[in-house]
Amino acid sequence: MRGLCTILAVWLLSVPFFLLAFSVSDNSPQLAVITQHDYRFATVTITKIQHSYRNQSKAGTTYVSVVTVEAPGRDAHGKALRLRGTTRTSDRVRTGERLTGGLYAPDAPSLGIIMTGSGHLASLLGGPASPGEMVMLALIGAFPVTIFFISFFTARTKADPLTPGSVLGDRPARRLRVRIAGGTAGRWLTAPDPKKNSGDPQTTLSPALRLSSPEGTRDLFIDRCLDPQALAGVLEGQAGWLYWAPDSGKPPEWSVAALLVLDDDRYVYGVTPPGRAEDLPQGEPADLPLPDARSLRAVGPYALWQPAVHGPGMYGFGLGFLAICLIVAGVNSGGGPLLSMCFVSAVGGPVAGLLLIQRRRTVYLRRLAGGPCDTEATIAGLRNPP
Repeated sequence: MRGLCTILAVWLLSVPFFLLAFSVSDNSPQLAVITQHDYRFATVTITKIQHSYRNQSKAGTTYVSVVTVEAPGRDAHGKALRLRGTTRTSDRVRTGERLTGGLYAPDAPSLGIIMTGSGHLASLLGGPASPGEMVMLALIGAFPVTIFFISFFTARTKADPLTPGSVLGDRPARRLRVRIAGGTAGRWLTAPDPKKNSGDPQTTLSPALRLSSPEGTRDLFIDRCLDPQALAGVLEGQAGWLYWAPDSGKPPEWSVAALLVLDDDRYVYGVTPPGRAEDLPQGEPADLPLPDARSLRAVGPYALWQPAVHGPGMYGFGLGFLAICLIVAGVNSGGGPLLSMCFVSAVGGPVAGLLLIQRRRTVYLRRLAGGPCDTEATIAGLRNPP
């Protein structure tokens, strides 16, 4: 499910830039200059072929030709109007061939002619989209709709709630009676990355729920996108059982999957290190599946928005949106430095925003890992770093 959401997010971020680049590439400086005159669209006749070359691709073969055409109208000397332009066709063009039409300014023949279909030209001049553009927009719209339905039906087929048995498998399980004491953060270890030769275990900085028991405390590491203090504030003081299954083939410091089942039949999924008896409370053996198997449900909905983490990153998205508005408004349509700056801001703003959000989240988790579980103090420190 997370993979589908990631694909959808990347798609939604990239499509506006693709459409923007497509729009700007079609709205060329030549088009902008011609439309400043008393322009005209008419059928033209090829009088001379300057040069032509064949473009072979998987989509087929096209011929790009630079030609001189005769268009309706007269030049300043009263002669037939001859204009130069570029045409793309599926077959070789020939002298005397009539083309469907082109856009030109009769009073400024030096500007040349833009040869394209009337439907495409109408869309460039503010009219309805051409058939090809409608197909492209339909495909762009169909992709997120398809992802939505895949996610919807996948969620329905995989909607069974987690249980200690489904999470821990066949390994001997243990359980510990705990009470939620607060939110914190820390680093947990997993198996080494096979792509690296160092052999060192992977270390992940993640939020965690601090769990207290008569034997001591344990941390249940949860998803990185969650705010542990907000979640702990909702669940503060609630009691339940923490289930995990040590893996005899791995060091006790490496974390394993765990499930916290509260007394109100809600659960929180995460990981916890099995540890040693002298370091962490080991609880008691647990027989799975549970004899009194009850219908469990996940804790939720989760508070994902964290102003101190996400707020500064929104400035990057705002900058990108402002840049797109300026480009659409036609700022520096001739291709000057201001247009280049807008393009850089449109692409770089959201990227910088995401990097800033990631950085602020890391700072937030590091402060939680090294200080007391005080939400106001933590956020104040995040907003005013030393």
